[in-house]
Amino acid sequence: MIVNNLKQYIRRWKLSKRFPESQIYLGVSIDDQSVIAKHAVLFQNVILQNATVAEHSYIQKNTTLLNTKVGRFCSIAQDVCIGPINHPMNMVSTSPVFYDKNQPLPFFYIDHNRFRVDEAIPTVIEADVWIGQGAMVMPGVTIGVGAVIGAGAIVTKDVAPYSVTAGVPAKHIKWRFSEPTREGLISSQWWTFNEEKLMNLAPLFNEPDAFLKKLISEKR
Repeated sequence: MIVNNLKQYIRRWKLSKRFPESQIYLGVSIDDQSVIAKHAVLFQNVILQNATVAEHSYIQKNTTLLNTKVGRFCSIAQDVCIGPINHPMNMVSTSPVFYDKNQPLPFFYIDHNRFRVDEAIPTVIEADVWIGQGAMVMPGVTIGVGAVIGAGAIVTKDVAPYSVTAGVPAKHIKWRFSEPTREGLISSQWWTFNEEKLMNLAPLFNEPDAFLKKLISEKR
């Protein structure tokens, strides 16, 4: 127990040196192909493999991201799985012992990998997405800006921006905003603004229409 705890603290220390502007909790695993930006937070036992996490996004404990790109300001709950890698179905067998030596298995029939995760189509979580507890997002799916994924949902298809989606398989339930407001927010690309501009606009975030009016007035 003491040895395992010591290893976790050492790993966390190494990750904090690698990503000094992010917050990383114990038990987090990040491979060499993954990158997290400043102000990102990874809670306990998060696993990233060939994944990127942009600024101000957080990922709750026991969540796994594989071959996934996460945009800014995303909120991902615990026990979520994003981008689980499919087994190739065009081979004689779907067993990893014939194609992937990276798997934690005791015996393989190959001496090199015949399938690479980074060759698969990435899963894309665009900016400001909220994914509820226990959801699964299948590989290659794109979830649009501002979408909400309900707890326990299994997302097998692309999700439109600002759509509230839930169920197994996940289906569109409703829109967060009216069409003009959605179009205005998408057009604004507010998630790309610098910190100073966002700080000035923050008091209007609880009133989307007033927020958009402010942006229009600033352009005049």
